Amino acid sequence: MTEEKVVTNESEEVESFNCEWPEDRFQQLVEGEIIEAKVILVRDDAAFVDIGGKSDLTIPLEELTHEQVISAKEVVKVGDVLKVMVTKNSRDDEKILLSKRRVDQEQVWIVLEEAQTKGIPVIGKVTEAIKGGLSVTLNGIRAFMPASQAALNFMNDLTILEGEEFPVKIIEFDRAKRRVVVSRKELLQAEREKAEIAFYSKIQENEKCQGKVTRLTDFGAFVDLGSGIEGLIHVSELSWNRVKNASELLKVGDIVEVLVTKVDSAAKRISLSMKQLQAHPWHETAAKFQEGQVVTGTVAKLESFGAFIRLAPGVDGLAHVSQLSEKRISKPDEVLQLGQEIQVKIIKLDTENRKISLSMKEVALEHEQAELGDYLKTQDESSIAQNLGDLFKK
Repeated sequence: MTEEKVVTNESEEVESFNCEWPEDRFQQLVEGEIIEAKVILVRDDAAFVDIGGKSDLTIPLEELTHEQVISAKEVVKVGDVLKVMVTKNSRDDEKILLSKRRVDQEQVWIVLEEAQTKGIPVIGKVTEAIKGGLSVTLNGIRAFMPASQAALNFMNDLTILEGEEFPVKIIEFDRAKRRVVVSRKELLQAEREKAEIAFYSKIQENEKCQGKVTRLTDFGAFVDLGSGIEGLIHVSELSWNRVKNASELLKVGDIVEVLVTKVDSAAKRISLSMKQLQAHPWHETAAKFQEGQVVTGTVAKLESFGAFIRLAPGVDGLAHVSQLSEKRISKPDEVLQLGQEIQVKIIKLDTENRKISLSMKEVALEHEQAELGDYLKTQDESSIAQNLGDLFKK
């Protein structure tokens, strides 16, 4: 064709769209063949092209691109030279169908095959959650991502990833069967390992950090210190006060300040503490106590060897089983109950080691001695009065 054809009226458009069979270049076209076509007209629903025959051919919008567009004018313009595939050449219905989309897809298959061979990540877009995983498009090519490969940890609800775009790695590729399987998890694992190497090279024991609480368990709280790297605050390191469960003090999402108490790079474990950043109750309350002082406390814990008595928040003393009663007992619960309020005497105060030894027995003995003193005093007063009475009778 020596000059460009321009469709000037609707009848010419229809004639061009129907593509009646010409006895020229069109007879030589083979299905699957890739040829060049020059765009001579663009409508919203199609583009008309010249391939050197007696008539112009049409490429419908859906065969121009795999992308979701409203008009063919978003994809091509007059004068563009396109590589297109002959998808149909039939004498029966005198139709010749062309597709730019198929050529683009074939090029994508070549790129994907190279990416799989070299282990290069490609960008995937999640179109929908399906049975067993996700449907993902790789520049127009459909791929499958198993649920186990969607994240580092198993996800119960994959629909939250619909519409998301992220790099993926091709783990299975069969061009003949048009089968592609991809993984996001492998790339996330590689990123995690890289981040861990950088993190563990910098983190130091006795360093203060800020993190976000990610999980609560019976034995403590996990805190994200950055890049998904977690440390554990054991329940015993949450507070100077006794805590049974981390949920008593924290909830998921809380931002906390912690002290790094131990780093095990080989095992990838980080131990954290909240309480060691807090002033110990001893600093404020120990000065209030002294040896020989009788104080009131609450039974906080019973053990076979004695009872822990809470004298103030965070300050517990131990009353050995031998110091609980004047009588011989084998277990503290013979004379005490949890939560019971009692009086104890401080018999030893070890401020350096934060230990207080207490005694109920000595308080009882003091009470007995006081009662005996009162009794004897009463007896003495009574005796004096009696003697004076006898004297006045005389």
